[in-house]
Amino acid sequence: MVNLDDKNAILKLQGGDAVLKSIDALPQQLQQSFTESLQVKFPDKYRNVKNIVVCGMGGSRFTPLIVKELFKEEISLPYLINDDYNLPGFVDENTLVILSSYSGTTEEVIRCGKKAQTKGALLAGLAAGDGVIDFLKSANAPFYVFDPKYNPSGQPRIGSGYMIGGHLGLLLNLGILKIEKLLINKTIEELPSLLRNFTIDTKTEENPAKKLALQLQQRYPYYVVSEFLTGVGNAIANQTNETAKSISSFRIIPELNHHLMEGLKFPQKHGELAVFVLFFSRFYSESVQKRFQITKEVIEQNKIKTVWIELNGENKIEQTFYLMGLGSYMTMYLSALYEQDPAVIPYVDYFKKKLKEMG
Repeated sequence: MVNLDDKNAILKLQGGDAVLKSIDALPQQLQQSFTESLQVKFPDKYRNVKNIVVCGMGGSRFTPLIVKELFKEEISLPYLINDDYNLPGFVDENTLVILSSYSGTTEEVIRCGKKAQTKGALLAGLAAGDGVIDFLKSANAPFYVFDPKYNPSGQPRIGSGYMIGGHLGLLLNLGILKIEKLLINKTIEELPSLLRNFTIDTKTEENPAKKLALQLQQRYPYYVVSEFLTGVGNAIANQTNETAKSISSFRIIPELNHHLMEGLKFPQKHGELAVFVLFFSRFYSESVQKRFQITKEVIEQNKIKTVWIELNGENKIEQTFYLMGLGSYMTMYLSALYEQDPAVIPYVDYFKKKLKEMG
């Protein structure tokens, strides 16, 4: 098993330091994309839309979902995340369809963009380039194109700061998100200090991300979140799959209290593998905080392991970014424990290749 305090061994597994540099650079990704996306100009007609549909997949889906859930009470219009080939029936000339694709080549996103165009919807988007940007240019639609210079890994899930900052900037510029820009900037500035204990040079005994990775090794983790952290729970499950090549799920309180707790008895082998990671925030509503405590009791009564993590941060935004960082570092350390390269996604690549061959 790889020693998580052996930096050279981890870098050898990863074939260099591109992944590590990318994870360390979350604050820079956020700052670059937030600052640049605020400069995107929108025609006046964009300020009269009645609803918003964001089309995205994978790392370009969980990022707008993080924004949606974090600012659920501050986003002034219906805001839907669309993650397949088809658009909702309500999309019309009063809808803003935002195409979200880190690579710019996502098949589902481009197809939805074309369908939105035929419905007369307003279009916008963000990507590093290629097909999505070309399509938006041809439609004379506003867009944010970024240079992912702080993500040498090239993986969208490891460069999630670009899509988070980009979506935030676009929504603020449109006047759809009602929050002070200074608050976002202040949080980004303080993020390095929030994440400093996760870095590779911090020894395991003082490193919460390394400790969590060790607790999850050879287990099936269920990440339990609620309210404003729902999107980050989804993100960490995604990163566990792609980065660590490991199975995972995320669950939401209070929804899980209405069914999941009765499904913990069988199969018995599941109980030997499962571990529930409860991400607890003092900013959850009082009702949800009570539910977290009782949910932990029920899980343990079924003889299933739990890990209780109380989040740092002085407000909801800080805690969201803190948990994003924890998830990125932890899944990278878990990939090292499994002796996997987090920068490669062979089965996703194989799938795309076969799909292309089928025409």
